Amino acid sequence: MARPGPSVKPRRVIFLDIDGVLAPIRRWDRYGDLDPACIQVLNQIVARGGADVVVSSTWRYGKTVAELQAILATQGFTGRVLDRTPTGVPGADRGEEIAAWLAEHAVAGYVIIDDHADMGSLRTRLVQTHPAHGLQPADAPRAIAVLIRPTTGGSTRRGV
Repeated sequence: MARPGPSVKPRRVIFLDIDGVLAPIRRWDRYGDLDPACIQVLNQIVARGGADVVVSSTWRYGKTVAELQAILATQGFTGRVLDRTPTGVPGADRGEEIAAWLAEHAVAGYVIIDDHADMGSLRTRLVQTHPAHGLQPADAPRAIAVLIRPTTGGSTRRGV
């Protein structure tokens, strides 16, 4: 009888890549070091935009949401990892994986923070970072502006 929907407030979401965003790629053969300065910029975007994080990075492979939360929290992340985008869609690019997640969840607004531009029709929601520098303070106002911009029709969930 009770359906989730009107009583569930849609949230704002940050689709987060990690390599090249929180972990600058300074050498082609060395990945993985999270940069505390980049994480602080993410914290600012989360706080000012009232958003949760959905991990769209390859870091999501083989990790639970709780493990991703712990990895980021130990490096200073103060927000909440809500979910991760689906995996296992053969040939899907990151934009298609994000679109699949959006098709199943109501959101009030979203931004994609990534160092790659393979977002297809979602590219207007992309804040692209330079992979060698990661997320920078100058990226925050742009990310927040995209994040608080409402989605078309107020929801992207199918059938809503």
